[in-house]
Amino acid sequence: MTDNPHYVPPEEAKKMGCCMSMNRPEFAAACIGETCMAWRWVNLIREVKDQDDCVIREGLFSTTHGFCGMVRS
Repeated sequence: MTDNPHYVPPEEAKKMGCCMSMNRPEFAAACIGETCMAWRWVNLIREVKDQDDCVIREGLFSTTHGFCGMVRS
């Protein structure tokens, strides 16, 4: 999908540790993917031209890849 290693399918994210519990090993937890409130779907931007050749940027969201909103800068 992209070169960003943080963009993963939810199933792959569930194999990773939760970034909120990384600093506290006693509370270590697995990522819960798209069911987490911090989960964000990848925003895909595409540019299209209208009838006057003006460029319009459309925002679309991926249905397959996302990332943890807590680690995104």
